[in-house]
Amino acid sequence: MNPRFPKIKFFGLLWLLWLIAYGSPAHAHPNGVSKITLKLEDPDSLWFHIDMNRDDVINAIQEGMNLSGDKPEEFARIMKKAAYYVQGRLRLSVDGRGLATLRPVGWDSAGKSDPELLDSADLFAPTYVLSFATRVPASGEKLSLGVQLFLEFGIQPLSEITVLWHDQLVKKAWLTTDNILTLPLNRDSLAARVAPDSGGTAQSASANVDAGFFRFVYLGFTHILPHGLDHILFVLGLFFFSTFLRPLLWQITAFTIAHSLTLGLSLLGVITFPARIVEPLIALSIAIIAIENIFFRRLKPSRWLIVFAFGLVHGLGFAGVLRQLGVPQGEFWTTLIGFNLGVELGQITIVTAAAALTFRFWKKPWYFKAVVVPISSAIALVGLYWAIQRAFFP
Repeated sequence: MNPRFPKIKFFGLLWLLWLIAYGSPAHAHPNGVSKITLKLEDPDSLWFHIDMNRDDVINAIQEGMNLSGDKPEEFARIMKKAAYYVQGRLRLSVDGRGLATLRPVGWDSAGKSDPELLDSADLFAPTYVLSFATRVPASGEKLSLGVQLFLEFGIQPLSEITVLWHDQLVKKAWLTTDNILTLPLNRDSLAARVAPDSGGTAQSASANVDAGFFRFVYLGFTHILPHGLDHILFVLGLFFFSTFLRPLLWQITAFTIAHSLTLGLSLLGVITFPARIVEPLIALSIAIIAIENIFFRRLKPSRWLIVFAFGLVHGLGFAGVLRQLGVPQGEFWTTLIGFNLGVELGQITIVTAAAALTFRFWKKPWYFKAVVVPISSAIALVGLYWAIQRAFFP
């Protein structure tokens, strides 16, 4: 085969990767996940508190942030538009009849309920919380709730629903856009649900664990494919270090152990790092691994130690995603194992696809210069671009 052909093809890939980096958000992986707390103070009074990822909100309402003007006013403008968006995506009915539109009663960021106290850091807080209220007919027997948030993201949105009656837990469940949650509205039924020995609890809990496990496997996989472009490039950086299986297995093993360790410890609250530090480090790790591919050909202990160290950083990034998703009470290990399994399946898919596309060229004398160097150069450029963007232009 003429070596000029793969050169042209892979330099074209370099340019494509750069265009992807330039046109992609620096750290906005759509989660499509919301936390909805439904409070019943009385059977006829409903309060909703909806906790959503900030990037998801901004993408859903198709808004940018203008920090050149008044910050509280800017935040209020975004929240009002977000409230309008949420109002149209919650489906509420009592006994089969739709309710009036939810009434926005407040919002906050980083625990602040007064927009006058907000500054630019609050505008870029990881989550926004909106509060709504409504009333239902006094004679209502059954409430139905459907959630249609974030359908436009092209992923399967998910909502964690927590129902409280007089601040006591009535029900906790995961809701997709295809499901409807139903609840009784009379006091006797609510009291029975709050009672710890209510019938059917064990069976329902088991069903929720199974559903939660596979849901988090799916979320872990989709966090890598197709939404985790930075993690995709890091895994490709590992792959293009060598055409031999052993170096790849050493690196993947070190990376997996490391990110599993910090993922678990971070979720337990043992270690925490802010996203403004973790995200630039993840981008920098992509660049360093890719640069090493160009200048080092042998697997030295320093290589897998570097991979292990960067795996610790990536685990903190995964933990940030899981914290935003929320770990259901009593399901720590189910959630952790499911999400981590999904991540590993995504990484295996990337390596398999890359091998299928390149294995025919591994023994060619031009493979390193025509394939590894241009692709690694592209990955390094993207990583450096993201590192600067995340560090100085969050």
